[in-house]
Amino acid sequence: MISLFILRSNARGMQYGIGTYLYELTQALSVFSDIEIFVVSYHSSDTKEFSLLKKSDRTYEIKIPGPYFHTIQRSINEKKYAATVVRFLSGIIIKKEQVVFQFNYIDDLPIIMSLKDQFNFPVVSVVHFAQFQQIFEGKIMKITGLNLDKPTNNIEFTLSQEREMYRQSDLIVSVTRYMKEFLIEEYGILPRKISVIKNGLNHVNCNPVTEEEKTEIKRRLGFGKGELIVLFSGRIDPCKGIMFLMEAFEQACSKNNSLRLVMLGQGSIQDCQKKIQSCFGKVTYTGFLPRETVTQFYKITDIGISPSVYDHCPYTVLEMMANRIPLILSRINGLDELLSDEECVFIKPVISSEGVITFSIEELSESILALASDKELRTRLAAKSYKTFERKFSAARMAEEMHKLFYSLIKHKKPVAEYETGQGR
Repeated sequence: MISLFILRSNARGMQYGIGTYLYELTQALSVFSDIEIFVVSYHSSDTKEFSLLKKSDRTYEIKIPGPYFHTIQRSINEKKYAATVVRFLSGIIIKKEQVVFQFNYIDDLPIIMSLKDQFNFPVVSVVHFAQFQQIFEGKIMKITGLNLDKPTNNIEFTLSQEREMYRQSDLIVSVTRYMKEFLIEEYGILPRKISVIKNGLNHVNCNPVTEEEKTEIKRRLGFGKGELIVLFSGRIDPCKGIMFLMEAFEQACSKNNSLRLVMLGQGSIQDCQKKIQSCFGKVTYTGFLPRETVTQFYKITDIGISPSVYDHCPYTVLEMMANRIPLILSRINGLDELLSDEECVFIKPVISSEGVITFSIEELSESILALASDKELRTRLAAKSYKTFERKFSAARMAEEMHKLFYSLIKHKKPVAEYETGQGR
């Protein structure tokens, strides 16, 4: 039996896509009788001491409280905290014969190094996003000229640490093909170390509703029967293209009075409001909602939209696909790996000479209006994207691929003898 230790931090991303990924993965892996799962929550804010809780037959949760240190010596203290985390886990790990460690966040390098000092078990890192995207707002050309071998500033140091984390990993799982290419070309990671396994979702609760049921849910949530719901789901953040969405929606509203925009998530709504001048009453901000309520919104949505500036394999898009919602997506790396032109409406990014990504407000507005006025098109796109979801993005498929990967890694695991140098930056 494999003992899988999944490390999760208290980072912001755990509340969104990464947190959903870990939930879906652990649930889907639980059907395999030859694997036990330990979800290790470090930097945990809801505990003051180490704790081990059995969640199900072969699933456990380990909570480790965060450290008490000042940022002035952060690097040194992170190493000390990492050693403490490993010391807590050692009593459990030492009793196991086949262990795999899975890391999911870019700040995990100190723990990886501490584990490798004490154990010879394989380390898997999952790439959910890249640091350059957040630092440079998706402008990959900004990486040109950086010296990651001898960093002289915070940006170079941050990217060098990310690169080192992947170099120290025995295997890397990327949720997109394009990020695999990035790791090879920019970080010099060996191609044989990188597998692409798309995110997966259990869609057991994504049953379609009748028109009568849809009308009743709308009534309960405060929407009129004749209103067309346009849904954005995710972090309300500029990287998700929300500023373009707000302007485009206002334009669309001037031509179709039945439109209603729902912003399903948390973030800075003040910036959104600045883009709205004539349709305040047609935009609803829900904040963070429980899963049950989110599902209700999906059931009444007529058009889903994700105009991201940069993204990977977002769960919000998978959820809308699973709920048979016709989609408008930006044609960017990552999103273009999910669906084809026959399965959604793509909007084309406009990329400046400096690498700044924008979108045509007119194109986005016209895309909303086109779907809003054509129910047959909405139905056709939703049906096709749903079939693609079933075929490529189920949680069962993801878990099966990860399960095979873990056992292959246990069987063929060797220490990282080839240190990737001389390639990338």
